[in-house]
Amino acid sequence: MKKVIFILLSFFAFVTFAKAQMYYEFTLPDLDGNDVSMQKILDKSDVVMLSFWATWCTPCKEEMKKMSDLYEKYKSQGFEYVALSVDNQKSVSKVKAFITAQGYSFPVLLDTDKRVFEGYSGRDEMPYSVLLNKKKEIIAVHVGFKTGDEVIIEKEIKEGLGIK
Repeated sequence: MKKVIFILLSFFAFVTFAKAQMYYEFTLPDLDGNDVSMQKILDKSDVVMLSFWATWCTPCKEEMKKMSDLYEKYKSQGFEYVALSVDNQKSVSKVKAFITAQGYSFPVLLDTDKRVFEGYSGRDEMPYSVLLNKKKEIIAVHVGFKTGDEVIIEKEIKEGLGIK
């Protein structure tokens, strides 16, 4: 019995990991109500970081602060950082106010039904970030954020952009 449970758990872990490694096409509204597709983002970028976040998430806000700096540093070299809010319909009104107050210039999309979050095998811990290259390959996945993680992420961005 233990062997069967182990096999089932191993299979589930593999399927979950494998699913997280797959590209998921989507179209979501931005803060102004304009539809933005993942394909459009990839058309103008070499490396894209999708970061799922919520207004109630303190580590998410810390990540966005650090990623804003990396976005400004590497956007002219082909890097795109996209913050996808998973706030529900009740709290989504806070998203635009928060982004505007912080002065962030990176794109923010609204994933209120968490369809895209689930499409990229989002985890319970936030933020949940996926780094993709131009070939639609997932090159890194990050769950959670603590100060110092931006060093690892910057290294992954540079590798994806071919910067030494």
